[in-house]
Amino acid sequence: MSSKHCGVAIKQVPYPIQRGWSVAFVMSPRIGDTLISMVVANNLARHGVDVTLYSDHLHDMRNWFPGFRIEPALRPPQAPAELARHDIVLHAYESDVVGDHPRCWVMDRWPTYRQVKPMVDIQLEICRECLGLPDPLTRENGLVPPVDAGGDKVRNRVVIHPTASDRQKQWLPRRFRELAQVLHGQGYEPCFVVEPNERAEWAWVEKQGFPLVSYAALDDLARWLTKAGVFVGNDSGIAHLASNLGVPAVSLAMRPRIARRWAPGWAPSLAITPPPVMPGRWLRELSWKYLLSVRKVERAVEALRRRVMNTPLAFGADFAGGPPAPLGRPANTPASTMLSTITDRLPGPHQPTP
Repeated sequence: MSSKHCGVAIKQVPYPIQRGWSVAFVMSPRIGDTLISMVVANNLARHGVDVTLYSDHLHDMRNWFPGFRIEPALRPPQAPAELARHDIVLHAYESDVVGDHPRCWVMDRWPTYRQVKPMVDIQLEICRECLGLPDPLTRENGLVPPVDAGGDKVRNRVVIHPTASDRQKQWLPRRFRELAQVLHGQGYEPCFVVEPNERAEWAWVEKQGFPLVSYAALDDLARWLTKAGVFVGNDSGIAHLASNLGVPAVSLAMRPRIARRWAPGWAPSLAITPPPVMPGRWLRELSWKYLLSVRKVERAVEALRRRVMNTPLAFGADFAGGPPAPLGRPANTPASTMLSTITDRLPGPHQPTP
């Protein structure tokens, strides 16, 4: 059994990682994968392994991960010399590999990593079965909010994240709009969040009367997210970030297998899928966004609200300061009148269509 090359598929490493070894953990460029992989990094560090993390996302959020050595992501020219000083180089996925190293381990090459079970649970099995770490192990990834990131929660605020890295994973824009209107009518405060480079395509959200939030820095996004009552969005890295920050989350997934593996794994969450009426993976992934109804997502928000209602994570319209304000402008226009005049002829590829 050999581990001398990153492309070699191995069931597990040939010997456990030892206390005092130096491990370079080269993280994925995807925020969700990074936060999940931090469960492995945290358990390594807790067992006396010297871990250096390479990630632009983590470097942006380094104040949220105290006690870790965090460097910016490696670029190919600097990778060989930087990695040569470590005993082990660890990656989640082969596509994330930079440089070469005699002990380069890619977790996705191990059958343990490909199980159909929650990804946080898989990280614990990787620690125990593949890396040889003894119990006790922790599901936590080491995130600790900075002392200046506090503030009162807006417990009736529902953060809606309508985008994803793959457009096939995105629910229909008009259904996000309809969901926001329904929740607003119940007394929630819906807020949409997108990346700055997506903002122009989603400018119609503000015309519908809802805030559209964008942050260039992940640190700033995290500070804003931590005050939310609940999160609703596609299967994406921001869903994992919200959950990691203690925000209950409803995640929308294309297929049950994806929901099982990639449901947010820290705060209470629900990953929902459309009815299983289509045969085969291809048809399910093509049709899911049309088959998943607004009503089902709304019911999931309510089910999650009931689940956490007697806990410190309680959220809901009951926390609102008063009746919902009318949507849109002018401010003195009743919501029912204003909504009846809204058309779907809005610019941009993400416009909601009937």
